[in-house]
Amino acid sequence: MIAARNHRLAWTLACLLGLGALTAGESRQWTSNDGRTLEGEFVRVDRSSVVIRRANGQLVHVPAKDLADEDVLYVTRLVEKQEAAEAAEREEEERQERAEKLLEGPVTYVLTDGSENWPEDRRRRIVEAMDSAVSFLNEHAKFKKHLWANNSPGTPTADANYEGWINWGGSINRRVALHEISHTLGIGTHPDWQKFIKDGKWTGKHAVAQLEAFDGPDAVLHADRQHFWPYGLNFDKESNAEADLRFIKMVEAFRKDLGIR
Repeated sequence: MIAARNHRLAWTLACLLGLGALTAGESRQWTSNDGRTLEGEFVRVDRSSVVIRRANGQLVHVPAKDLADEDVLYVTRLVEKQEAAEAAEREEEERQERAEKLLEGPVTYVLTDGSENWPEDRRRRIVEAMDSAVSFLNEHAKFKKHLWANNSPGTPTADANYEGWINWGGSINRRVALHEISHTLGIGTHPDWQKFIKDGKWTGKHAVAQLEAFDGPDAVLHADRQHFWPYGLNFDKESNAEADLRFIKMVEAFRKDLGIR
């Protein structure tokens, strides 16, 4: 029992020495190994001592090695909680750094002129949709394109052209962003698009081969003057983790058929 307590205490002290500025703010009764008690609020860890504030404001430094098991456990839990919070903060910072890096290209975008005057809610939703879609494409594909995201409330859903302009109308989300970006990459907008369509089916060998790799030799690749399916992300219900990745592969294959490099 004594050996186990000493082991735990040694571990706790090691944590405390590296912790420094841990703070809590809960008034409680502290007990020393010899049975003495002290009522006060935990303030911080200072080297290997626990700093406690009495009701009269006096600060008392108690060596951690002199604390009772219950108090050792209390401080240990504070150590663990603080470490977990710091780890979560580091993870969030790393996530933000990765997200910012993914927005650097090769697919990039800007909001069109006057965006500072857009309704705040629409601006936020457009930025969130574009950030998410552009990051996803830059992470999983090698498309290169500069885009302009425009607020266009009169547009029924959304539309885009081969030059990279995207009008955001009534539908604003990540799936719509991916779909519209595909138009800027040539889907339904390239001058040769309709040359590969016969009886409502795509005839380009690369896209057909890619679909068959996904769905088997009997798979049929449908296309019209603007869209393709399956895997064209034409509706929200079509989007999921696997389908979104397949969408990228299909767009890459269509671009090969169209001779886009």
